[in-house]
Amino acid sequence: MAGARIRAIPLTYLGTLVIGMVLGVLIAEFGDLFWRFPVESVLVVVLVCSVVVLGWACREMLLDLVRRARGSAEPEEPASGAEPKLVPHQAAEILKPNGVRR
Repeated sequence: MAGARIRAIPLTYLGTLVIGMVLGVLIAEFGDLFWRFPVESVLVVVLVCSVVVLGWACREMLLDLVRRARGSAEPEEPASGAEPKLVPHQAAEILKPNGVRR
């Protein structure tokens, strides 16, 4: 045991294992309902997946909002190769009468 090495297991592997075990238990317990009502089962699965995606999207938006609120006190330096920033709308006097830019 003194020479045994322990490898770190990624969190995604553990998450996949837990989800697989939960699905296995659900199919073992309620498998007859899945086969008796296939359309309703698919609709429930789609509903659950959409709620999970919606929750993930809300979490990402809130984290982005928190990052922006924390970063507003400190001005950011633009990094080279960063995505292009939006520029404010330019005044109408730089446009030609027909709306084409000079």
